[in-house]
Order: sequence, then C-alpha cells, then structure tokens
Amino acid sequence: MRELAKRLAILTPAFAIAAGAGGGAQASDGEPARALALTVIEGEEDVEIQLIAQSEIAQQVEYSVELIGNSRSRHNGNTSIPAGGHQVLSRLKTSVNDSWCATVEVTEGSGARYTLTAGDCS
Repeated sequence: MRELAKRLAILTPAFAIAAGAGGGAQASDGEPARALALTVIEGEEDVEIQLIAQSEIAQQVEYSVELIGNSRSRHNGNTSIPAGGHQVLSRLKTSVNDSWCATVEVTEGSGARYTLTAGDCS
C-alpha cells in the first residue's frame, strides 16, 4: 500500500534571501531561505513534481531536475525569476510502481547551492 498516495506536500517551502544580505537570513524553521521549492503530487500509479519559484527578490537561478520512476526524465534550466512571484519553472511526471526519486540541484544568483530531494532517493 502506498502511504503517500494522493498527498500534496511542499517539501521545502522557503523564500529567497537578498543576494547582498549578510549574516544568513533564515526561514521560519531555522533553515536558510531558498528561492525554489519542490512540490510533489503522488497518485495511485504516477507521481508529478513541480519546481516552484517563490523568491522575495528578482534573481537568476540555475537548476537541474531529475525524476526517476518507471522511466527517467531530466530538465535543466537557467532563468531569471521575478520578485514576489510564484511560478512553476518545471513540471515532470512519470508512472511508478513502488519507488521513485526526484532530485533538484539549484544554484541561486547569490551563489547559494542546495539540493532538493523527494521520494526513495538513496
């Protein structure tokens, strides 16, 4: 049985910090603020991931998304995102049996680098 079926979860809800801000701005959960978040929509036989831009400042972001299920999908992007907006940068969907893995490598304009993951990544 799939415990996570039909669940919508925002794995890393966060907002971007100003590129020039010193001292490490942080999200409310104590983690560094981030410009991108990964949303997962899991169904009975498939999974969809959405890479969401939700930056408080306008900035350039570079990203590489990979979703592995019954097949493998990849998308690379380098884009300028507006301040205060909420937009889908990438949407990938695949059929799955029991396990799947989503990985997103992000580099923000400030130089901050991080990885977003979801699913059964090892």
